[in-house]
Amino acid sequence: MEKHFDLKRSLRFSLESHILSIESEGMTAYAVSDSSGSSTYSVVCAALQQFGGSGVENVTMCPYVHTLAEIRQIVDDAEAHESFIIFSFASPGMSRFMRQQCERSDVAYADVYQPVLAAFEQYFEHPFIGVPGGHDLSQEREFFCKWKKLPAERP
Repeated sequence: MEKHFDLKRSLRFSLESHILSIESEGMTAYAVSDSSGSSTYSVVCAALQQFGGSGVENVTMCPYVHTLAEIRQIVDDAEAHESFIIFSFASPGMSRFMRQQCERSDVAYADVYQPVLAAFEQYFEHPFIGVPGGHDLSQEREFFCKWKKLPAERP
């Protein structure tokens, strides 16, 4: 459509041109998540279906990413392979750090989860918790089981 209407994409990068530029190299896409990554993997595979002949033969799954060091390593690896990263983090901080690292390294990326969380936050008029897997109320009861009252000792 961009060519037909003589328009340019307004996003920071053109995922289509990036995929086509790595066509001959048979590169991998990176699906990164702070949980199992199955949803992120599905999104990547579905999106790649829209780009027949992209040459992307593999998806590198990076599940249960919980540290900044892991994010740095993933971005460095994607940069070295001239690839792109699709990620979903419940934590806005982890998402922000991934975006910053991708931009620093000029690695194409898409955050597939934070926009959905922000939309729900606005709809429900309540902030989301940002915890992978959501909030389990039964775990909250476990905190109280560990607590105990002790007498205050006097010197």
